[in-house]
Amino acid sequence: TQTAGGSQTVTVTAKDANGNTATSYTGAKNITFSGASASPSPATTPTVAGTNFGTATSLTFTAGVASGSMILYKAESATVNASDGTINSNTGGTLNVTVSPSTMTKLGTVTMASPQTNGTAFTGTNTLTALDAYGNTATGFDASANNITLIPSLSGAISGLSGGNKLTGSGDFVNGVANLTSLGLTFTGVSGTLSITFAPTSGTGIVGPNITLNPGAATKLVVTGTGTQTAGASNSITITAKDASGNTATGYTGS
Repeated sequence: TQTAGGSQTVTVTAKDANGNTATSYTGAKNITFSGASASPSPATTPTVAGTNFGTATSLTFTAGVASGSMILYKAESATVNASDGTINSNTGGTLNVTVSPSTMTKLGTVTMASPQTNGTAFTGTNTLTALDAYGNTATGFDASANNITLIPSLSGAISGLSGGNKLTGSGDFVNGVANLTSLGLTFTGVSGTLSITFAPTSGTGIVGPNITLNPGAATKLVVTGTGTQTAGASNSITITAKDASGNTATGYTGS
């Protein structure tokens, strides 16, 4: 087991066909490691003794045994193989390593469904993912220890979350992903093109994609026209249906 970005000392042992340590296998050997992947973002290649996987690194064997420091960056189940070009560890000698993500350092992978309706809880797929420094999903992230504030680009207010306009609950993120739909994300304010900035107390935030925010249902009528009029004369008046936030309720149509 290993944490992304952490290191462990690996030992490579040369053996004969019967599984005995081949003590005559000594000196500097060019060993190439494989079986572990680069991290997602930034793409960081795993290393042994400071040399990337896939590139031969010189290890010095003493009586058939050598060691080096291995750093893995992608959260995965890796099967690490070593080869000198002639013999390798593929036959029963590989090292199986479960690499766990590191702690959250940034937010990423925001998914927002569009359009949404003003004053109504968001529908569709709306998610926010916590990431470690290497772009792995930070499955252990807890928003109660690192609150995330949601800041809208339009005039208005976000509500419905565990902290109103904040993610503050220990259960808000499940395996590193917050389901903003089930958590009750709602925006009430000016309709138009909305984007939301997600700002953690600690770490790097992110701005989500643009959302078309439609007006809500009509809650009032507004009559406008000329303020003065002569008895018997006419005045052209306009009646506008508006939602609770004062946006024109464009869905109020027909006879």
